[in-house]
Amino acid sequence: MTPENITRVSDRKNESGHVMVYTVMSVLVLFLAVGLGVDLSHLYLAKTELQNTADAAALAGASALTLPDSPRITTAVDRAIDIMNQNKYNFDNRSYDVVMDRTAQRTLVEFAVNLNGPYMSEAAAAAAPDDIRFIRVATPPVPISIFFSFPILGSSRNLDARATAGLSVPGNVDLCPAPLAVIDCGNLGNACVDEKGNPYHLAGTCNTGGPLPNPDGTTCDPDKQLCRNCVYTIRAAPSGGPAPGNFHGLCCPGVDCDAEWIRQRLAGGKCTECPEISPGVEVTPTTKPGINAGPVRQGINTRFDEYNGGTPPLNPIDNPPDPNIATDGDDGITWAEYQAGSPFQAPSHTPQAGRRILIFPITPFNTWNDANGRDTVTVSSLGGFFLQKKVGNGNDGAIQAEYVGGDVLSFVGLNPTGPGQTNVVTPVLYR
Repeated sequence: MTPENITRVSDRKNESGHVMVYTVMSVLVLFLAVGLGVDLSHLYLAKTELQNTADAAALAGASALTLPDSPRITTAVDRAIDIMNQNKYNFDNRSYDVVMDRTAQRTLVEFAVNLNGPYMSEAAAAAAPDDIRFIRVATPPVPISIFFSFPILGSSRNLDARATAGLSVPGNVDLCPAPLAVIDCGNLGNACVDEKGNPYHLAGTCNTGGPLPNPDGTTCDPDKQLCRNCVYTIRAAPSGGPAPGNFHGLCCPGVDCDAEWIRQRLAGGKCTECPEISPGVEVTPTTKPGINAGPVRQGINTRFDEYNGGTPPLNPIDNPPDPNIATDGDDGITWAEYQAGSPFQAPSHTPQAGRRILIFPITPFNTWNDANGRDTVTVSSLGGFFLQKKVGNGNDGAIQAEYVGGDVLSFVGLNPTGPGQTNVVTPVLYR
């Protein structure tokens, strides 16, 4: 061995291993950095799951804010809690009711008249439900485990989420109401008479419990007004009504609304020919007495999974049935029974929610006094009606529909610079 080699070996023997220490420390720091990234990603995903739950629960609760006064707030909380507990967190592994029982969860649901509050409890909102338009839902605080970076973040972190939903402002665009008019005496009361002085009767037949009060709290008369929880004949025989000889069908200006047009519109086909409808708009009734019985029946009954007639024929792809087509005998089912899902009958084709709700233009009685099928009438508002049963055969087959109110759950947009607003609203997720 040469002197030079002896010197190199001697130098290595004097090394103390500092590089090994630095290497180990670097690995530890790298491990903690990677672990921190994994844990932060885990927390982010868990927070997203919580937020999705809060959003769904708030929208579910808001869907009840158009119900009658007495069950409105309680039902909103019930729906929000039910939807919350149908979801899970922490990679779909844990349930919310394990962290907090459902009775305690009700305190996480609050209500307000205005979006910015103040928000109140379920009991306070139930005492004055008329003006409630917003619901805020929070999830229970849930522990999320920390796997790698517990020296920095601890063994777990509590996370929660909240969301606010409510009824949209009334809209004035993108609404295609059914092409049949509903006639209302409005505020005319006993003065609701025809040009010969004969009284006109809406002849509303109410479900068990009778008519619900008007939105302003006054008593609703189903013979002179459209009352919630009451059923009305939307299409009468040609000899009746203030416009003898026609079925109160409404055409769009400049449109030849033949039988096929009526059929397609009532089936829910695309509405491309008509202008946007708002209160105060004048529309022209159809002038084809007697020809609409078949088209009305065929168009409406697609919503009950029944398809026949038309060129081209009506089909369940363009006009799907409602998820519940139950009718339960000659009288059909009520809106309350439909909401409760009892009785229930599933269709044979792929359904679409809300198909048994129709939005009809409401026209004041006195605008029809001279409307024998050729004049114009005025749309005063828009109302939601629930189809209790299918339309029967023949000219005497009538649409029996239950009035469910003006705040209808239906898509409608708002153009702030546009004309007058409709009274149709929809649940909206605000934040």
